[in-house]
Amino acid sequence: MKNIFYYLAIFLGLALTSCEPMDDIHNEINSKLDNERAVGDIFYTLTEDDYLKELELGHTSFNSLDDAKILLPGFLEDNYPNYGAKSSAVISFDVYAPVSTEKVRINYTVTTDDYDSNPDTEKYNNFDKDSQIYAFLNSKYPDLANRTLVSLTYKFFDGSSANMLNNGFLYVNGEFVKIDGLTDAEYQAAGESYSDFSSEDEAEAKLPIFLKDKFKYDGLSSGSVVSMMYKLYKSDVDDIDNDGISVDDPETEDEEPSERLDYPYIKNFVFNGTDFELYNNTVTESIKFGNIDGIWIADNTIRYSLTGSDYTIIGNALIDVYPEPASSAGDYGNFDRREGKDAYWNDTMILEAMNLLLDNIDPSAEEGQKYVLTFDIYNGSNTTEEISLIKEAGVWILNQ
Repeated sequence: MKNIFYYLAIFLGLALTSCEPMDDIHNEINSKLDNERAVGDIFYTLTEDDYLKELELGHTSFNSLDDAKILLPGFLEDNYPNYGAKSSAVISFDVYAPVSTEKVRINYTVTTDDYDSNPDTEKYNNFDKDSQIYAFLNSKYPDLANRTLVSLTYKFFDGSSANMLNNGFLYVNGEFVKIDGLTDAEYQAAGESYSDFSSEDEAEAKLPIFLKDKFKYDGLSSGSVVSMMYKLYKSDVDDIDNDGISVDDPETEDEEPSERLDYPYIKNFVFNGTDFELYNNTVTESIKFGNIDGIWIADNTIRYSLTGSDYTIIGNALIDVYPEPASSAGDYGNFDRREGKDAYWNDTMILEAMNLLLDNIDPSAEEGQKYVLTFDIYNGSNTTEEISLIKEAGVWILNQ
């Protein structure tokens, strides 16, 4: 409160006694106020209210990373007005990232004639390479509608014998994408009497358990999305077996047994680092923002505080160039900033030391990467200083 009265006094005094334009007075006061804002690091994950009320999106995700970069600076300004220059913010949020699923379905079992039509497969009547499967599909279905799912049953030789498999092949934007299905044995292991699930709810409950076991040795990273094809036994209302017969009323009592079959569906799941859960067509991303002169901008700044071993690395590397300063840094774990002393580190030497250190701890840093380094100094008492650097043309320079 005292500061507010102080600045009001300045404002009134200048307004009454000075000829300086009012805009300059406002700028001076705003600059003083901005300099007194807090400097800190913010870590925040957007909530449903943030998307719908604060950002007024109408949905709980961004359409793209670029949209997030445009909208989040205003969100930070509104919600963290007391954070000023040199502050940083890591904001986590969801981005809409749908994975294609089926729109049209086809069931097909590869026949002996199909194998015989290809010189690579006619001898043993099975596939033994994925390329053979794709060649067959492109030949048999040259003009499919986008997002057509072909549930393909076929024999595949792998190792010592040919096994009967049923996998999905989703036609997306001109090419087939393989979607793993379950084998007869895997359905049975999931507690099913037949090679299908009895309901969508059952598939959603059991497939995450199946996937966790399937990928237990694969080392999937958190956020990995896995698609699975599963089957439900139901009436062939769409004639997906292409026999020219469809059932208009799924509940009809006189339906022929041949007109009930396995309908293929795709479910997408995301690995959360421990378990699989149903994928909701969004991925979690995060962007780091930096506050520069009171304005939030998307930033990749890494804040790092030097440790004891860092001073040792610098001291050992520069001992022949700056014997006294390097020895002091290694021995005391700080930089002597007392001008005129034998161990004195000037600004140019500090920059050189930080270049050496960053090349050691982050040798693969990309162009434009930024660091704010906090280091210990001795200037008559023990305190700290900061230096802001950016990598340009392979060299770390001051980020003014």
